[in-house]
Amino acid sequence: MVYLSHVLSAHIPTYGGKDLCNIERVKKISNGDTSNNSHIHISSHVGTHIDAPYHFCDSGKTLDQYPPEFWICKYPFVIDLSINKDELILFDKIQNQLHEIPELTDILFIRTGFENCRIGNKKDKYIFHNPGIDADIGHWLRENKSIKMIGIDFISLSSYAHREEGRLAHKAFLSDHEKNGTIFDPILIIEDMKLINYNNKIKNVVVLPLRIEKIDGSPVTVIGW
Repeated sequence: MVYLSHVLSAHIPTYGGKDLCNIERVKKISNGDTSNNSHIHISSHVGTHIDAPYHFCDSGKTLDQYPPEFWICKYPFVIDLSINKDELILFDKIQNQLHEIPELTDILFIRTGFENCRIGNKKDKYIFHNPGIDADIGHWLRENKSIKMIGIDFISLSSYAHREEGRLAHKAFLSDHEKNGTIFDPILIIEDMKLINYNNKIKNVVVLPLRIEKIDGSPVTVIGW
């Protein structure tokens, strides 16, 4: 079994350097307290986290509305891409890989290797120069595949250099979508993943968000085996 999510800490990169994670040690045994206690102050969209449809759609589901079996995926698939900083991944660039996605796939990973910039002197590149995904990919996946979730190894589906396109992409994956009388289910988005651990021997993936009432997103633990 492997973790496909990063550990939360006060030093994690966040989109545009905003919404920092603060872990406050409010009691310490070393200070004479009877226990170690912490307060966690965190955005719902920090670290490895999942976006619910409600994040970009007022009528969309919140995370607590999904049944437990939704979070278990038995047919993962990964697409490996070579990309540049600030690049917007367009449908035309990856349409061949998209057509190769097996019909039973329920969770799709896009692995770019960009997570190698997550720490050290490349951290600013990870925060401010991440790639993004074009809205056409979200529409196509919803209309042609049966995917519940998509996971990426960069900080956000929205490239910091292409924020308006990023908003449209989030809506393409998460908002209400109807075409020719058919209503298509949203695809939830897992951002800032640890996909370096993913390998093709993994046959099962479980995604575990915090269960918070009417929440639009949550830090998430993802395990593959």
